[in-house]
Amino acid sequence: MDIISDLTELITEIFDAAAEFHEDLTRLDALETRLTKAGTSFVAKSLGKILEDADLFIMEAPHRKDLYNIQRKIARCLISCAGDVYYERTQVLNKADGTYHFLLDEMMKLPPDEHFTEGAEARILQDAAEASYSKAAERISTENQTVSKVTVMNKVHEILEELPLEEPAEKRCCSHLYIEADEDHIHRQDGGKELRGACIQGKLVYVFEGKESVREGRKELVNPFFFGGRYAGPEENARLWERVQEYILKNYDQSALKRVYISGDGGSWIRTGTDHIAKSVFVTDRFHLMKYINAAARQMLDDGDEVKGKIYKYIYKNKPGKLRKLFRRMKKSASVLDPVIACESFLENNWEAIRRAFTDKKVLGCSAEGHVSHIYSDRMSSRPMAWSETGADRMCRLRCFIKSCGASKVIDLVKARRERKQREHLPTGTDGIVISRETVRPKYTKAQLETAAYAERLYAELSSTLTRKQISIRLHKSLW
Repeated sequence: MDIISDLTELITEIFDAAAEFHEDLTRLDALETRLTKAGTSFVAKSLGKILEDADLFIMEAPHRKDLYNIQRKIARCLISCAGDVYYERTQVLNKADGTYHFLLDEMMKLPPDEHFTEGAEARILQDAAEASYSKAAERISTENQTVSKVTVMNKVHEILEELPLEEPAEKRCCSHLYIEADEDHIHRQDGGKELRGACIQGKLVYVFEGKESVREGRKELVNPFFFGGRYAGPEENARLWERVQEYILKNYDQSALKRVYISGDGGSWIRTGTDHIAKSVFVTDRFHLMKYINAAARQMLDDGDEVKGKIYKYIYKNKPGKLRKLFRRMKKSASVLDPVIACESFLENNWEAIRRAFTDKKVLGCSAEGHVSHIYSDRMSSRPMAWSETGADRMCRLRCFIKSCGASKVIDLVKARRERKQREHLPTGTDGIVISRETVRPKYTKAQLETAAYAERLYAELSSTLTRKQISIRLHKSLW
């Protein structure tokens, strides 16, 4: 591995840039740009040489020598966060079955058709979750390869349908859990064209332990975890709730858990959650209830406030009979009948859940609409854009994952996808191969030994140069 010459170039560039800056202290921007470019170039070159060094150790491993014959070296280029990474890896022939392999790529779980490092792919997904595919493509640094918005879209589409759930070190004890659910309506496209009036339903479900005040008038969820995606149809919807139940079982002590409250607007897909979540009951979101009641009361003209008060009174006192009589009178005098009928139907279909929202002291207010707006709408439906079914589904999952685990964990999604792809499609022959400087003694060439000696001289020279610069700075200070 000959990184010394690249290091020499880097240090020379740093000193040259520093000298240029010292001549004109107003050019800090030029200094920063020059050093950033020099640093990323050094990183990209170093990555390639380190990979080639790893390939050398694999070739020297006893397991390789027993099972594979070396054929030839073939170059490869990967796009990294630091730019293009060029390296050569060795192709080998399996003595037993005659198949060809690149053992280095297989050990890195790097598919043959992959053009990105894991870090670069994770960066693309992070950027795509926040901005358009085009902007995410622009943010990846590359010189000789093209990263298009279609490339970014394909990376989003490749995200696993079911994202990995981590095993906690220990289960948490909690007597009450809360689940809130709602959906966003995302404009749909097919073949690149928006379908007018067609929408994709992006479902959002999140589990949390309660709410705590962070400042006056603002509360935050305690230990929230988010699930999302299309989950279209009864079977997929059941799978969504089963995933939520799996998370609860993995993370919470079931002996301590007494009740799980599921809150939402009363949609059938939300209510079915009680069929899959143990110890759960449904609670109607009071915000949606208020919207129904306000819409019905507005049809009563001058009697609106009085009617609204009576509806809430009959809910509190559990008087469904009196409520039915009130709605019969309202229908006779309403200016528009539909909101009154809709409110009556909503109350009848969700009576127990509505009552629970008003009488159970453990029930909390529902903030599902706000979370839908923040997690989904900001990226997917509040702008004039349309999505394919796959794109909408994967983006929902990706943004939920980032909200739950943080952007730094996106690398885990990349690793999980590549591992699964390797298991399903790539036969590997790397079992038993161990590469380390302890098990494989490198054979240094004369040139490498000379490079090592040069490195020692370079270190001594740099130390002397730094000392001279420090003395020079002190002299300048004495003249200030």
